[in-house]
Amino acid sequence: MKIPSDPKIDGFDILQTPYKRIGENDIRCDVLVPRTSFQGKRPVIIRWHGGGLVTGDSLLMTIWVPWLSDLALKHEAIIISPNYRIMPEATSTQIYEDVEDLWKWIHSSTLPNLLASHSTPTQINLSRIMTVGESAGGSLSLYLALSHPDQIRAATASYPGVDYTAPAYTVPRNGPVWGHNAPVSVFEEIDKTAVIGSGVSSIVGPERLAFMISVFQHGKFGEVYMRGSEGVEGEVLFPLVRLEKTRRVPRGGIVVLQGREDSLILASETEKFVKRARELTSEEDITFVMREGEEHGFDIKVGLDEVWLQDSLKRAVDTWLE
Repeated sequence: MKIPSDPKIDGFDILQTPYKRIGENDIRCDVLVPRTSFQGKRPVIIRWHGGGLVTGDSLLMTIWVPWLSDLALKHEAIIISPNYRIMPEATSTQIYEDVEDLWKWIHSSTLPNLLASHSTPTQINLSRIMTVGESAGGSLSLYLALSHPDQIRAATASYPGVDYTAPAYTVPRNGPVWGHNAPVSVFEEIDKTAVIGSGVSSIVGPERLAFMISVFQHGKFGEVYMRGSEGVEGEVLFPLVRLEKTRRVPRGGIVVLQGREDSLILASETEKFVKRARELTSEEDITFVMREGEEHGFDIKVGLDEVWLQDSLKRAVDTWLE
């Protein structure tokens, strides 16, 4: 995807580079560098885009939350926003492989060299990392934070999927999802013709959005999510399984944002996750904000100037910047 012209990313230079290659396809990472002169090493935000693990792109502005840009510019932080393989062309376990490969790439010499060659050379502080994500990206943010709690300072997860095998995602829904209806045939056609293993990591457009809606509306998500997972440990696929084993989160905690009226990622599922996560860690470690009357993606127009959001993020941000 070409770099869009959008007010949400004004103030940044955007460097585009592959962080891995699958077959003939590069998997792109977008590195957003504030256009400021900064002395020292910049803090880092790793941002994972949403799209139900079946669609999306790192620079799809319709799902980019403004408060993320505000946060980075306020603290002169670099945003690392990668693509990743998507289902059904890939398996869920391959997506988590991409997350780990991005993590390795960040800690290799490639990223520092890229930033050093920028028109305004800059450096990053890998001891100050916060991971964020919305929807499916929230799931990946949780995965990364729980996989590397000693190296990540804090995490946010906005309306994340936490157990895609729950009845909420395996039983057909009554009524529209995220304001849309899509027949089961939309799922069946794309699922049947998907080129497995193609390494595709960026698909946007009405047809793919309809596919995502169909997957959720007709209870097909668990089926697609569990494909190819034979022999894969549960802690890879389910954040609560990892927490049951480690009982550890980043020291700045995890902030979970959720809309009460979310028709895609159900609030009841997020509440169950938060309740158990707090039992395994502490109430202080899991900040939970339920926004009454709000649908999926409610923060797509929310800036950091919102007091409720500043209050919600305070501990995470303070710890991130220590």
